[in-house]
Amino acid sequence: MKNIYIIVTILFSIITKSQTIIDIRDTKYSYLSNTYYDYYKKDLNNLLNPFQGTYIYTSGNTSFKIVLKKMIKQQIGLHFEDIIIGEYQYIENGIEKINTLSNIDIIYPDQFFKHNIVGNGIIGNINNRQWKCPQCNPNEKRLSLIIEDKLSDRIADLLLRKTIINGKDVIQIKIQNISSKTIDTVNPSSPQLPFTLPIGEFTMTKQ
Repeated sequence: MKNIYIIVTILFSIITKSQTIIDIRDTKYSYLSNTYYDYYKKDLNNLLNPFQGTYIYTSGNTSFKIVLKKMIKQQIGLHFEDIIIGEYQYIENGIEKINTLSNIDIIYPDQFFKHNIVGNGIIGNINNRQWKCPQCNPNEKRLSLIIEDKLSDRIADLLLRKTIINGKDVIQIKIQNISSKTIDTVNPSSPQLPFTLPIGEFTMTKQ
C-alpha cells in the first residue's frame, strides 16, 4: 500500500509540474512530440469577459440574436483553454431560419467542438488584415471566433468589437470567409447549400 501511495504521489507531482499557464494572447507555445504536455491557455486579463451576454440585430422583420458565455479551463485535446461559446437565432422576413439557442447551457464533454459559436482569438491590432478598425482605440481588444451554420454545414469567421453607441452597450460584428461544405462521405455528390446566416458587418445591441 505504501508503494502504491508513493507511485501515485510521484505521478501527481510530474503532472502538476508539467502544466504551464500561458496567456490567451500567446500563440508561441509548443509541446514535445510524442510526450504528454499539459498547458493551460488562460484569460489572465479577463479579455473575454466584456463580450458575454445576449445581443440582437433587427431590421424590419429580420433579426439575428446571439448569446455568448465564457467557459473556464475547457479541455481541447491534451491541453486546456478559456473560451467563449455561443448559440444563435436567425429570423429572415418573419420566418425563423435556424435557432440553436436551446443548446447554450448544454455541458458537452468537448465544448469547443459542439457549440455553434466558439473561440478565444484576441485581435489587438487596429490594422489587422481580418478587420481594419481605424476608429478603434490603439489598446482596444477585439475578438475572433468561429460560427457554424448547422443547416449548410459550413463555418465562417465571426469578428466582434465591443463598444458603446448612443449610450447603448453594443457589439459590432463581421461575418466573413465562408467555408466550403464538409464532404459527405456517404453521399459525396450532395449539393453545397447556401450559407444561411447573415454575412457582412452590422451592429447588435446588448439585451
